[in-house]
Amino acid sequence: MQETSIAVGIIGFGFSGKHIHRPLIDAEPHLRLQAVCQRSLQENAQNSYRVETESQAIIEAEDIDLIVIATPNESHFSLAKAALLAGKHVVIDKPFTVTLEEAQQLVTLSQQQNRLLCAFQNRRWDADFLTVQQLIREKRLGELRYFESNYTFNRPTIEAGWREKAVSGGGAWYDLGAHLVDQMVMLFGQPEYGAVNLGFQRDHAKNVDFFQATYQYPHLQVSLQGSLLATSSPPRFRLQGTQGSYVKFGQDKQEEQLVKGMQPGHDDWGLDPELGVWFTGGENQVDKRPLPNLRGGYDAYYRSISSAIRLQTPSPIPLTQSLMTMQLIEQTPHLPKLLAATL
Repeated sequence: MQETSIAVGIIGFGFSGKHIHRPLIDAEPHLRLQAVCQRSLQENAQNSYRVETESQAIIEAEDIDLIVIATPNESHFSLAKAALLAGKHVVIDKPFTVTLEEAQQLVTLSQQQNRLLCAFQNRRWDADFLTVQQLIREKRLGELRYFESNYTFNRPTIEAGWREKAVSGGGAWYDLGAHLVDQMVMLFGQPEYGAVNLGFQRDHAKNVDFFQATYQYPHLQVSLQGSLLATSSPPRFRLQGTQGSYVKFGQDKQEEQLVKGMQPGHDDWGLDPELGVWFTGGENQVDKRPLPNLRGGYDAYYRSISSAIRLQTPSPIPLTQSLMTMQLIEQTPHLPKLLAATL
């Protein structure tokens, strides 16, 4: 492997592989997309990468250093295990695996093989979430007492994709919930306890399409909610502290920008025009002011992956946090006193 060129193979070239991973990989100059694996040879020779129809061809390829797994969740473990055993570095789409046990096995194997293993949690670089991090870090709301995070869509029709089917690792909890739990773990670490309600709200739904999770930290309550049947969306974030509060509506625009073909580096890249509102004041008077969002940056993920492989800098998503996220996702619907996820 050349120091300045890490060859990448993507296994699973559907929506995520094609519209999310590919452009973000292309945006990192030290990464080079070498090959992709998809079910049919729909891509043609105009591409700079080759197309394979079997995942093993990517895993065994001597000219590939890093494998990105963007397949349905229930295949993550077997593909990642094979890739690590073949001596490849591995990025796995969120949440990581289907079970904590699978995740722990992969972590152990990555350490034995001395290879990078990292979950793809791009929404750590959402514009509004970066803004929330700054608010908390600078204590602009005082001591945080309540944190609410909602991720909802209005999709009343059951879609044909694997997430909507009765499959292991499918449904909104493993999909939308994985983002919210990961963000919570990044901000606050492991909760003392919690409870999760999972539901089927749409007619003929075959997998979870609603969740409501509450977690307790010392002096802090966290509420996470997701739904695929939400004609009226709640705030994306609602924070309450001892000296103020913050409310933000709307979703980050980067996925939409990538699907439309916008590349990182564009003047509008990562901008979220829907401002949050910062409330301050006392009992008799409350002041509110619009709060601009920081610029989002999904491209920071693969920049960090490249640096971690070439320069041995820290991974963008610590494995301890990925294990904790998997533990919280798997231990539903009720979470009594939790056991710490350990390496």
